[in-house]
Amino acid sequence: MIKQLIETWAPHLHAPKELSPQCILWALYHCEKYNSRNRVPRFEKAYAPGGHYYNASEEVVCEYVKWGDSAACSYSNFQILYITAHELGYDGPPLALDRDSVALPYVTLLLNIRILKKGAKTPEEIADAYNSGSFRDSNKPEAYMAKFRRRYDQCLKVMIS
Repeated sequence: MIKQLIETWAPHLHAPKELSPQCILWALYHCEKYNSRNRVPRFEKAYAPGGHYYNASEEVVCEYVKWGDSAACSYSNFQILYITAHELGYDGPPLALDRDSVALPYVTLLLNIRILKKGAKTPEEIADAYNSGSFRDSNKPEAYMAKFRRRYDQCLKVMIS
C-alpha cells in the first residue's frame, strides 16, 4: 500500500532534477513511520497553546478550540502536523490525517511549498527542513539527516538494480 501511495504522489513532488522524488518520500516514510516506540499520533507540545512554536492567529486558535490537543498532534507514517495540513488546505478532522492516503497529498504540498520552493537541494537539506522547520538555520538534526540520507541512498540502490 505505501509503495503504491509513494508512486502515486512522487510525480507531484517538484524536486531538483538530480534528486529522486520517489526516494525523498520513501526516506521520509522510513524516518517518520510508526514503530514500537511511536504507535499513535504524536502530541507536539511546542505547537500547542503556550508552546514555543504556537501560532496564536485567529484561525489557529479556532482549530485548537474545535479540536483541543488533537490540533497539536502529528499524524500518519509521515508525521505531518494537523495544523500544518490545515494551513495547506486540509479541512477534515485531525484523526483522518492518520491515514497515509489522506496525509500524503499534504506532505507533498508541504515539501513543495515550504521546503523545495525555498531552495532545499540535497537530501540533507530536505531532511533538516522537514524535521526542524528550516534548512537555513543553525538547528541541524544531524542524526535525522544521516538516517534520511541512508534511506534515500538505499532507495536509489533498489531503483538502479
